Amino acid sequence: MITDNEDVLTEIILWLPVISLIRFKLVCKRWFSLISSQHFSHLHTLHHHCHYRSKPEPSSLLLRLIETSNYFNLQGKNWVRYHFSPTLMDPTICSFSNGLFLLRCLNAENTPENCYYIYNPTTKQSRNILLNVNERYKCVMGINLAFDPLKSPYYKIICIRATRRRSNRFFWGWWQYCQIEVYESETSTWKLCGEPFFAPHDVCFDQGIYWNDAIHWSGIFFDFHNNFVGEHPEIVLLGPNLTNLFDGNYIESNGYLHCVAHSPEEKSISVFELQRDYSEWSLKFHINLDHVPVPLSVLSIIRRDSEEDSTLVAHQPGKIMVYKFQDSSFNELIDISKEAFYQEGRIQFGSHCTFQFTKTLAPP
Repeated sequence: MITDNEDVLTEIILWLPVISLIRFKLVCKRWFSLISSQHFSHLHTLHHHCHYRSKPEPSSLLLRLIETSNYFNLQGKNWVRYHFSPTLMDPTICSFSNGLFLLRCLNAENTPENCYYIYNPTTKQSRNILLNVNERYKCVMGINLAFDPLKSPYYKIICIRATRRRSNRFFWGWWQYCQIEVYESETSTWKLCGEPFFAPHDVCFDQGIYWNDAIHWSGIFFDFHNNFVGEHPEIVLLGPNLTNLFDGNYIESNGYLHCVAHSPEEKSISVFELQRDYSEWSLKFHINLDHVPVPLSVLSIIRRDSEEDSTLVAHQPGKIMVYKFQDSSFNELIDISKEAFYQEGRIQFGSHCTFQFTKTLAPP
């Protein structure tokens, strides 16, 4: 029989989606062992990534209500409440990368310290991550996840620490003295990376995006390969008021890093794309919001190889919308006005509460 030949069986089930494979683990112990192996999960991830661009799946996002810890899964026009593994206490997503999440949870022993877990939202498997003890850089400013299955089956965690402020002087009021530590899952160890650096106080290190072998925050990035912190080029907006004041956030999609510049006063959205050599941000899309009801928040960009096929996911009170760049149209995806949490005229999902949900067998 074909199923008696493990090589042939592997070639066949590599084509199956993740959800089907999770069910097939129950067929027998042999299938469970094969599908659960790290070797097979890595082969499956590579196989499906190669076919993603030619036959992309519907966009899948996890959205968290701004004022609660409730999460919802949006996939195409499907909308369901997402439930984490019951073993995790009050989980909050800190970071995400290619199908894996980094969660912050309450400590079961009722101590003030939080627990951190790497979590696969598809398989609901998790792994506890213990932070290092650093007597000099005691303040954890942010923690982010970096995982690229095309390069390695292992992931990295970057922890940004800062010294406690010792002065009320102007300098210390606007800058923080930071040090970076990196955790490698292959060895389960932490190590100091790069030199200590000064960072502006308004950089939110809990909102890093992994792209091009680096973690990117607002205005700065950390390069894993060369272990250094660099600055992004400036984004220049050319509008009627020539203003650079806008609500911007970074979004990675299909190998591209974007900065979405939402300017409510000028009623426009500009989508910039960072060159891979970090030389400049180039303007890719511009949306006029003159005839779009406000308020509005941008949740995500779905970037395709063909720019015209790219879309933008947005939220208005009572609905989730999709904007098609091809014909400059807004269309309703989900009506949430009948949901119990709905509040009239309120924005309830924001860009920093939106997380890409990629189905994968990758172990945490």
